Formats: sequence, C-alpha cells, structure tokens
Amino acid sequence: MKAFLLILLLSQLVYGEDEFMTFSFINDSDEKRFYSLQKEVSCPLCEGSSIAGSNAPIAADIKNKIYTEILLGKSDEEILANLRDIFGEEVTYKPSFENNIFLWLFPLIFFLLIVFAARIFLKKNDKKV
Repeated sequence: MKAFLLILLLSQLVYGEDEFMTFSFINDSDEKRFYSLQKEVSCPLCEGSSIAGSNAPIAADIKNKIYTEILLGKSDEEILANLRDIFGEEVTYKPSFENNIFLWLFPLIFFLLIVFAARIFLKKNDKKV
C-alpha cells in the first residue's frame, strides 16, 4: 500500500502540472467583461469552441491577452479589433457587416422574393376564377 501511495505521489509530481489559470480583477465589471469576451472569441485551434471552454495553449495566450488589455483600460471593441488583426475575422463569432454584406442581406432578399412570387401567383389565380 505504501508503494502504491509513493507511486501515486511521484506521478502527480511528474504529470500533475495541469495549468489552472486564475485572474484577479479590481472590480466586478472588469471580471464580467473578461468572461463575456471569452465567450465571444473562438479558439483558433479547437473547431466550434470558444476560448472559455478550451485548454489549448493558444486559448490560454488569448485569455492572457484579453486580461492584460482589460487591465490597461481598453474597451471591448478595441480588444476584439486587436484580436481580429492578429487572428483574422474568424476569431469572433459575430462577423462584421462590411465583409459579409451578402450573408446579412440574403434573408431579407429571400423573403422579398417569396412575397413577390406569392403575389404574382395569387394574381394569376384571381384572373382564372
């Protein structure tokens, strides 16, 4: 039993260096901003996961960058713009309007086409009756 406990203790020393990062903030609003920004930023390594749920080293680096920029007093928009400059538009879950104008306007255009087609179809049916 003592040998088992010794092996368990030694394995924790060798393999137990699991990083658990803690961030301390001066006020609650900065802490809330930090955690909300983590949810808005996707992990470049993990597909479909935010950095909040990722343990990848790049996610840890992004978290540290967000933390330091919050401490420097930067706004959320400045932090997200900086991350977009470094990692590209794909790093945020909210695509910009300028780069994806077709994707933003397609539902409206599609709806208008359906209304227009329905109107033409209904006019043709009224003439037949």
